[in-house]
Amino acid sequence: MIFGSRKLRLRGPDKSVVTDGPMIPDHAEAEQYGHQGLRKLPRIRLGKLALYFRDLGKDYYVPYDYIDRSFVRISECQPDDSPAYYYYRVILMHGDQEFANLIINEEDVADKVLERLKEIRPEIEIGFKPTGKEKPRFM
Repeated sequence: MIFGSRKLRLRGPDKSVVTDGPMIPDHAEAEQYGHQGLRKLPRIRLGKLALYFRDLGKDYYVPYDYIDRSFVRISECQPDDSPAYYYYRVILMHGDQEFANLIINEEDVADKVLERLKEIRPEIEIGFKPTGKEKPRFM
């Protein structure tokens, strides 16, 4: 094998890195949602200890008590010669700051993630709430 198996490195919201301990098996056993890339890796994992996601080749963990709000943002792509298509972004917020923007291709998968987050930690608010800091979007 040219490339050896890599050791999982999970990065936290406080910039800490976890390479061993209870989060590693929790990551492996977590529920998987959405897929990305050619290898069809799961986009989001919901474990007992944290939410895990992969972004730009790096693995992250977020303890559930760090997530204050979550919602789905719908993005539309309008190709020149084809009908529009949509993709869905699961947005995770801490306070008034977005800290994760996770692209999912299917709306029902994004909705399931929000449902499970609410089941796992009922204190997480679900849905968009204007903060007054949003930039206007032009059509």
